[in-house]
Formats: sequence, structure tokens, C-alpha cells
Amino acid sequence: MNDSGALFFVLMAGLAGTMTLVYFPLRLFLTATARSRRLRLLQRIRRLRDELGQPLES
Repeated sequence: MNDSGALFFVLMAGLAGTMTLVYFPLRLFLTATARSRRLRLLQRIRRLRDELGQPLES
């Protein structure tokens, strides 16, 4: 009975380690791409707003 408990613990620890190794780089990558996408969108909005604002002001 004790051996099966130890085996279960080792399997769960290995699964947790694998999930951590997969999850953290994936999470960092998705966060970085979402930030850059948001930044590009904001820059595009500012550029369009400037283009629309120029004829109205002059």
C-alpha cells in the first residue's frame, strides 16, 4: 500500500512539473503577444485620430 502511495505521489509531482514547464513559457508568450498587439492597435488608433483631426483643425 505504501509503494502505491509513493508511486502516485511521484506521478503527480511529475505531472505538476510538466504542466509548469509547459504553462509558464506559454503564458509569458501569450502575454507578450497580447501586449504588443494592444500597443500596435493603440498606435494605429492614434495615427487615424491624427489623420482625421488635421483637416478639421485647418
